[in-house]
Amino acid sequence: MNLRETLPDPLLERMERPVAVFGVGSSGKAVMEILRRMKASFRAYDERAGEEDIGRTFTEREAGHHDLVLHSPAFAPDHPWLRAATAAGCECLSEIDFAQQLRRGPTLVITGTNGKTTLQEFATFALKRAGISAVAAGQNQYPLSRLAVRPELDGVTAVCAMGPALARVVKHFRFETLFWTNFHEDHIEDPGERRELFERILRLGSLSPEADFYVGESVRVAAEEYGVPFPEKVRMARPEDRPTWELPVRSAFSTVIHHPALALFRRYWRERGLPDEQLKAAAEAFSVREHRLQPCAEAGRVRFWNDSKAGNFAATAAALQNFSDPVLWIGGGCYRGGDLRPFAERIAPRIRMGILLGDAAPRLQEVLEKRDIPCRIVHDLRAAVEEAFSHAEPGEEVVFSPGFVAGEQYGDFMERGICFENAVLGLKHWRGGA
Repeated sequence: MNLRETLPDPLLERMERPVAVFGVGSSGKAVMEILRRMKASFRAYDERAGEEDIGRTFTEREAGHHDLVLHSPAFAPDHPWLRAATAAGCECLSEIDFAQQLRRGPTLVITGTNGKTTLQEFATFALKRAGISAVAAGQNQYPLSRLAVRPELDGVTAVCAMGPALARVVKHFRFETLFWTNFHEDHIEDPGERRELFERILRLGSLSPEADFYVGESVRVAAEEYGVPFPEKVRMARPEDRPTWELPVRSAFSTVIHHPALALFRRYWRERGLPDEQLKAAAEAFSVREHRLQPCAEAGRVRFWNDSKAGNFAATAAALQNFSDPVLWIGGGCYRGGDLRPFAERIAPRIRMGILLGDAAPRLQEVLEKRDIPCRIVHDLRAAVEEAFSHAEPGEEVVFSPGFVAGEQYGDFMERGICFENAVLGLKHWRGGA
């Protein structure tokens, strides 16, 4: 297929001059392959690249050589390079926006505050088990551009997770189905900013007005609060969509965190006439992601849980709902803003004691101790594990669900989770495996 035939004329005209490609990671390399197949000239830019033929700076001077910029989905909308390109009159498109115009196959988009990647991967997993070709693609996954250049992937369903930052910049992205699972942006204190974020995500729906649109309960509540009407065709999970299945502990859906998203997807599944038993079997077999509320180890009849991926208030509140008795909570991290009082009010009934880390720790201590929750501030996860164990009674649970991003101390949630697990295993080893 001639890839040029699928692009609109205004875009082709901008490709008469060399195309600027920002970022030479997996998505950048994929989009460069498209440009080579189209016999279009291009220049790659990446400030961390070491190759001589890759630009490491981009100002209005460099922008003057280009009419079109294709950038990695990881580029923030306010990145200085994008500002320079826009000021010079360049058209700036995210790699997935460009690639989607070349694809041949349906697209499901998943957005929301929490759990996007889990639902993305589960939807892909379940569709494939039902005999429907599907690929988890887009940001942090298989680049969408790869689907556009592989003839054997013609017609495959692309399942894309799209965060608010990317929702802000896509312009031409078309899809068949949109899932907006939840809205809990509680790190933003300004109500005006929260509403702006809500409307930014809502804008996704307007890109494909004929698409099926599924929204979660918290999204509906936010829409009523802001007085924002939804299109008539919006669907929400109904009581009969909530699964009552008993699932094994290895399943990502054995805890309640992802139940609302599963109910939403179950409605979609049923409306397409797919067997409920197939979805149940997929939910049973779909394992929990690393660092997402999974049992880590047990020492002295105290069980430790690793939920390092919980980087915001809503994720932590949802995690703590899985425990019938109050737990010893290890939380905190890099404080980025947000009113801690409602967060403390939500989690206080679920915790017996708080062991707190990072620059969020003093703020958390203040709001939790006002609710009669004793707290201890520690400097690292090894100390947190030891402090929690010293106060735990046999049979109690210790839950590491930070509620904040890792910050500089631990880099990202994966490193943070690994450090927690090693601290727990070190404690277990010190106790002789008990």
